Formats: sequence, structure tokens, C-alpha cells
Amino acid sequence: MQKITEEYLMGFVPERFLTDERYRNGHINILAPNSGTKVLGMHTPEMKKVAKEIVKSGDWQKQIECWQQHKPLCGAGGLTHEERMIWGLVINYVKVPLAERLQMLDNFIPAVDNWAICDNFCCNAKWVEKEDKEQIWQYIVMLIKSEDEFRCRVGLILSLAHYLSDDNLIRTLDTVVERNYSDSDPYYIRMGVAWLFAEGLCKQYVQTLPYIIEGRLSRWIHNKSIQKARESFRITDTQKHYLNTLKRSK
Repeated sequence: MQKITEEYLMGFVPERFLTDERYRNGHINILAPNSGTKVLGMHTPEMKKVAKEIVKSGDWQKQIECWQQHKPLCGAGGLTHEERMIWGLVINYVKVPLAERLQMLDNFIPAVDNWAICDNFCCNAKWVEKEDKEQIWQYIVMLIKSEDEFRCRVGLILSLAHYLSDDNLIRTLDTVVERNYSDSDPYYIRMGVAWLFAEGLCKQYVQTLPYIIEGRLSRWIHNKSIQKARESFRITDTQKHYLNTLKRSK
């Protein structure tokens, strides 16, 4: 297996990122990385390819240990944005017992410091659907209760991606409401909650709507949930119009 170095990963970076300053700055601005984070410019398909190569090589444990031992994990001098994205993908792709995977996830979460790394990992966690979803849910609840911005967001986006089905929806929404998020919570927590309720409205409008009608979310999250739901093509114009009447001024 080719050693995963920055030099190796640079071979997957599109020429445009290197030569077009406007394109490069736009790419980085969308990611919104923390100050000091090094962004190489790889696209997601290439990162998935590298992650699969690492898993296929059989050396993935050594690579993960290498990432875990890097100090600091984030920010200036930390792992690049792409290394951490690939790390999360490797966790998703390997075939290991659930307890081992959750331990790997625990070690990975401190390396999650922006929405892109969080959401890429959560939305590619197809293993969730194949494992003991009740055991995973208990782990997610622990994350949701966290005060840490991205530890909490990982729990929210895993819930959004995998626990809004008929048999999980109400429990998921109730758990999030009971956490009692406020308008003073960190931005990416609030956005995670808003996206989750917007997704609930898009997937199961009738079941999710009472949470909006009853005003069970903080004002900012409530209004952002409505905004994001109304931006979707998956609900009708009539539903969008009604949601608009439910926006709150306080």
C-alpha cells in the first residue's frame, strides 16, 4: 500500500484548485475550515477511492493509528482536511464488529471540526443499516446530549441520515426536543437540528408537523427548519405555504 502522505494525496488534487485562485477560495469557503487547517483540494470521489484502497490493502489499522497519534489533530499543524475526511471514510468501509467500530468512531470524533467532515462521515455510514440499530441509537443519544459542537452534530446527522424512518421518527424527534437546544447553542448544532426537522418534514410531513405547530423548538431553529423544508422539492406548494404561516417572530 502506498504510504498516505500529503505528497501522495496531492496527486489527486485537480489542477484547477492549484491554478485558479477564485475557484480555490470558493472551495475552501464552502468547507469553512477552522483557522490554520490545511486544505489540499481533493474532491470527495477521489477521497473515497483512497479510503477504499487503504481498506483493501489490509494496512488500515496502521494508518488509523498513525492519524490518531498525530498531534494536534486539527488546526495549524494538524492533519489536513482531506486526511480527516479519508479517516472517517475508512471507518465506514472496514468490516469490523460494531463495538470496535464505535470505539474507532470515539477516537475519530475529536478530529471532526467542520460540517463537511461530520456530514460526509455520517451520510456514508451505511454500516448503520446493517448493524444493531438499537445499540447504535444508544450511542447516538450519548452524542446528542454532548455540549461539544461537533460531537453533538455527529449524533444529529447520524440521526437524520438513519433514524427518520417510520419506526424511528417519533423517538428521534422527541429525543432531540428533550435535549432543549437554544438559540445560544453553537451554530453547527443549531443547523444540525434545523436540518433534521426539515428532513423530517420532507420525509414524514404529517408526523413531524405537530412539533412545528406546537413551537417545540427554539425560535431560530424553528424558523430555520421551516426555511430549509420550504427549499425542498419534496413537499408541495400548499405545504410550503402553510409552513410559511408558522414562522415565529419571538
